[in-house]
Amino acid sequence: MSLNGPTAARLYDKHVGAVYSYAARRVGSDVAVTVVEDVFEHALGQQARRPEKASSDLGWLLAITTAFLRRHSATERGRLLNWTGERSTGSGSMPRVTDPLLSSDAEDAAVISTAKVMAAVADLEPEDRDLLFLVAWEGCSSGLAAAATGIPQGNVRSRLSAVRKELRRRVGDTDTSNETDVATERPTDPVVDGAEDLS
Repeated sequence: MSLNGPTAARLYDKHVGAVYSYAARRVGSDVAVTVVEDVFEHALGQQARRPEKASSDLGWLLAITTAFLRRHSATERGRLLNWTGERSTGSGSMPRVTDPLLSSDAEDAAVISTAKVMAAVADLEPEDRDLLFLVAWEGCSSGLAAAATGIPQGNVRSRLSAVRKELRRRVGDTDTSNETDVATERPTDPVVDGAEDLS
């Protein structure tokens, strides 16, 4: 279906905040403005057709956003490598990182050096970084994360476990005395199928 008029306005008003926050946390507020413009121009354009199986508006928009964020991977990587811990609040902030990012053991109370973790995250494959951020930062369900990345839903948990294992390997033992909480999770949405390829 094409989107225009009241439908377009509703879609924008309801989800622009979530799209902007997701983009800003990854590439910063300035670049996020450009990403949001690109996302909604694509989604609302006459040639933008929403997949019939995509039952969630937010899932569809996160898929488009994730694709556009790939165009700014150098900016994102630079932010991760130069993370200083100063951006700790507000939209576009990088959350402090604790074991939920690295460990599947909920009882593990160890806290790792955020800067070192961010540097390790910067070196992940783009699709793995997308998945990690959608789940750890945005609080997405496995269905919503699958929709945004194109990873089959049945593979999301095992893929995320492998990413966490790789991060643990890269980070190793570090000082565990300084960092606190992961970013607040965003509510989950219904499962949607497929993710757009904008490459």
